[in-house]
Amino acid sequence: MVNLVKYSFLAVLFAGVAAQAQTTFRWNNDDLVVQRLELRQKAAAQAKTDDPSVQDFDEVHKLSVGKSVLFSLAVPGAGQFYSKSYVKSAIFLAVEAGAWATYFAYMKKGDNKDAEFKQYADQRWSEYRYWSYVNYKAATEMENPPELYPYDEVDAPNGGRWYLIPEDYYNAHKSEIIGTLREIEASGNVGFTHRLPTTKTQQYYEMIGKYPHQFGSSWDDASFDRVYSGPDQITAHNNYYTDMRDQSNRFYDIAGYGTMVALVNHVISAIDAGFTTRRYNRNRVRLEMSYNNMYYKSEYVNLLGVNVKW
Repeated sequence: MVNLVKYSFLAVLFAGVAAQAQTTFRWNNDDLVVQRLELRQKAAAQAKTDDPSVQDFDEVHKLSVGKSVLFSLAVPGAGQFYSKSYVKSAIFLAVEAGAWATYFAYMKKGDNKDAEFKQYADQRWSEYRYWSYVNYKAATEMENPPELYPYDEVDAPNGGRWYLIPEDYYNAHKSEIIGTLREIEASGNVGFTHRLPTTKTQQYYEMIGKYPHQFGSSWDDASFDRVYSGPDQITAHNNYYTDMRDQSNRFYDIAGYGTMVALVNHVISAIDAGFTTRRYNRNRVRLEMSYNNMYYKSEYVNLLGVNVKW
């Protein structure tokens, strides 16, 4: 619409000046300067008053650098689209879509693996066996242990031995037993360095797999008469559980990389949008009117023209 108004204005201006363009100035005519000035003033007045909506071509077509930067900060590629750089706009949008697709896909994988390893731990690792192990360690290693609880020697699946508090007795006095054994756990008298959380938090699930010296004997393929330590000195179930936790963490890490890429993409796209818009404004095609006199056959002839700049 702006172009249509502009070119309509040019046509009117050409027609308005055409008559005067035929006017010639004779050599040494004293009115030469005056008439040239009048013609310039008429052209300028017509350009400003014929249509108030007509603006300078540069101003109409100049794009805002600030807008393009804000557009790309909000949606990468939007500033490039605004500046008519469609290929770069598509590239930034594709990177953004890929980054968020990676985030959501790997967050879901991480959540699924997280639920899987927690379910595995609930089935394979037992608090009952753990507190029985603390009770057994205190009874056999402490010089003056507090009043402890009876335990039965039980065959473990790996050929070793468990020394378990009778299960019925444990269930009947669970709060009292755990309270007493927590004090022993925290005392350091049995060589423990960690305290099992009271609820199944993320730290709870981390500890039972990460510290086999303290928690490794409570897996269902372990026993109390063997020592577990380090990645090469743990049971198969403990090792499998650790691998699942590591895989879950890797999924979450990749999801985190997705958000990092998205953030960097916003920043780079905004910076590029500013430069792209400035380049567009500098390189765009411009139309300008020109007026001059030409000395031809002993006369000055008025010339009105259009300059194209890019």
